Amino acid sequence: MHYSDEEILKGIKLRSDAVLKYVYEECYPLIRNLVLKNSGDQEDVQDVFQDAMVILFKKVKHSELELQCTFKTYLFSICNHLWLQRIEKRRKETTAFRSVAHTTELNEEELIDIYDDEAEKYRIYQKHFLSLDKECQDLLKLFLKKSSIREIADIMEYKTEKYTKVKKYRCKEELKRRVINDPNYKILS
Repeated sequence: MHYSDEEILKGIKLRSDAVLKYVYEECYPLIRNLVLKNSGDQEDVQDVFQDAMVILFKKVKHSELELQCTFKTYLFSICNHLWLQRIEKRRKETTAFRSVAHTTELNEEELIDIYDDEAEKYRIYQKHFLSLDKECQDLLKLFLKKSSIREIADIMEYKTEKYTKVKKYRCKEELKRRVINDPNYKILS
């Protein structure tokens, strides 16, 4: 089955399983190649594709999307932009880490303070992870173990892989929101 760009947009708006499956089958391999060829892994591919689909859902839902190119090109450009943002964020984090690691001016006490800050951030993360409902905890643990979407859907007894991806995104965002809004985390950042 082949869908036109207009049919794809209507299908996304109506959350048609057939259209979403078609988009996944047609576009996911392109996104996988983009991310894997640019230092990413399979989890990065899934995250970028899912984030792009969330953006599309929002734009289509609010009728903010008028294609000036093919749907596939548009989705690819969103994914490319998202992936470039992730690469830049990782580069900045790596640079910051290296600058601290290579600084010879830090005395032992300052190094212990840095270690303590990282340990405190981990404790904050753990506290908020454990405050999530059991379903989110179990789901995120499976993703951290690198289980596939299909395996997770089966283990968690979800009906579709699409629901599994959306649920993972919501759990991850909720955890991130709680950590970022923690007053102790703000002090450390």
